[in-house]
Amino acid sequence: MKWVKGVFWLAIFCCFLGLSSLAMAQTSTAELLKKIEELSRELESLKKQLAEMKEAQEEQMATQEENTEFLEEVKNNMGKFKIWGDIRTRIDSTRAKVATSYWSYFNGIYYDPNLYRMVPMIDMADPGLMQPRKGYRENDTLWTNRMRLNFKVKPTEDTVVKVRLAYYKIWGQSDDYVSPELFPGMDNNFTFGVRPSDSRLYVDRAYFNWTNIGGLPIWISLGRRPTTHGVPSHIREGLDRRDATPAGINIDIPFDGATVGYQYSWPWPGRIRFCYGRGFESGFKMPIDRAKDDIDFYGIAWDVLDDPERNMLLVVQAFKAEGVMDFPEGTWFMSKLGPGYVTTSNNLGDIYEIGATWLHKIDIPALGLEGVDYFVSLGLSITDPDQIGAMPIYVQNHPLLGDFFTQMYYTLLGGFSLGDPSAVDTGTHTGWAVYLGTRIPLPWVPGAKLGLEYNYGSKWWMPFMVATDDIYLNKLATRGHVAEVYWIQDLPAGEALSEYAKVFLRVGFQYFWFNYSGSGSWLGEPHEINELDDIGTMGPVNSQMFVPLEHMYNLYLSLELFF
Repeated sequence: MKWVKGVFWLAIFCCFLGLSSLAMAQTSTAELLKKIEELSRELESLKKQLAEMKEAQEEQMATQEENTEFLEEVKNNMGKFKIWGDIRTRIDSTRAKVATSYWSYFNGIYYDPNLYRMVPMIDMADPGLMQPRKGYRENDTLWTNRMRLNFKVKPTEDTVVKVRLAYYKIWGQSDDYVSPELFPGMDNNFTFGVRPSDSRLYVDRAYFNWTNIGGLPIWISLGRRPTTHGVPSHIREGLDRRDATPAGINIDIPFDGATVGYQYSWPWPGRIRFCYGRGFESGFKMPIDRAKDDIDFYGIAWDVLDDPERNMLLVVQAFKAEGVMDFPEGTWFMSKLGPGYVTTSNNLGDIYEIGATWLHKIDIPALGLEGVDYFVSLGLSITDPDQIGAMPIYVQNHPLLGDFFTQMYYTLLGGFSLGDPSAVDTGTHTGWAVYLGTRIPLPWVPGAKLGLEYNYGSKWWMPFMVATDDIYLNKLATRGHVAEVYWIQDLPAGEALSEYAKVFLRVGFQYFWFNYSGSGSWLGEPHEINELDDIGTMGPVNSQMFVPLEHMYNLYLSLELFF
């Protein structure tokens, strides 16, 4: 029976083991199902993350592709693009001496019922016709702002586009009417961007060059020309490189035109340019009060030697202004008449200009000086009138003739005559000028440069000067002497972040000594200062459009930033 008991307990033990295994199997299956469920959730989360990552990668690739397309578009459309410029604030303090009494040309305006417009008037009974106000004229402070933006683009290997936009403004003023009766103020084709005006940006320069034509060192250039602030004016303006094509001794005026040039390298580097410009477009020829012929410029600008390695530059130039106008079309601030619109009414003749400028940088070891700039400029002008211009004028209260209409006759440097064209000087006149200067870096004052300049113009000296770093009158147009001393001081404005970066202070003093009247104007005959108070049968003799000055002193200070 013992074996029966044994079998019984064995059976019970086996049943227990089976039940235990079944329970354990059921538990493992539940856990497994739970694990499977957890893994499924993690798998779904991972799939979601992978989808989000893929979407982000696709967006990143799309953005990168857009950026690549944009950069490629910029490259294709803009080529090699550069932008730079300068901005300055300047203050001038000026004192001028009127040395003698003088006769004004006009002292009023009269409405002409026949011409249906206003005409200049001379009231002979007006004591103001004779200006006895000897003594000094002063402008204690005149503030100006000037900003210029330069753009350069190379669309192809052999073409380049260059543009300069300029803003030039007098504080508290929207035009150039700051020196009535003293110096000519005007707004016209020759002044925008280079003389004070309103707050707008004007096109000072805009032209394109096509170089390497036919594989030869020949180029052509068309547009508004780089003919202002020419060499060597960049020296006193604090620049190290020339800023314009011609030399400034003869011309400092913007105009529209074209150039054909040839560059050579033997026996030394240089280039020659044949230049053309249009100074006035006469349009259709019917209006009776408008000049009948266009006014054109022709000339040669020859860089005989331009060697940057030896810091030598020799510029020779010659040009002709054909059919010069009486008045540039635009707004003119003329004497007592104040601001008024004028048009070019007459072609008066031709003006020829010849000039040469030598510029060199040297070291002077004996004085411990390095990088000293010096220059010599010579200029010649020839005025050749071939026509006499006329304008209607009303004379009132004449002591012999009473009130009457007549004509005022004039020509290039030929004076003015009331009613008698034969009294106008139609002779050819030759003038000359010399301009000398130096700029000396001072080794004992870091960042300092001292400048000394002198120029002289003869009685008949007649350059083309409108653009100027001098606020009232380009000093190179002076018929007489001008001396100038200036100091340029670099300022500690931090590390330069641009190749164009430069910050400096410039302070200078100018002394003008006028020998003859009418500096810078081709209308009116120049006279010695003491010849201006005579009177004849018909009225004033040697009348002046602007006040004849004997001396002028100008102190200026400017803060300039190049970027």
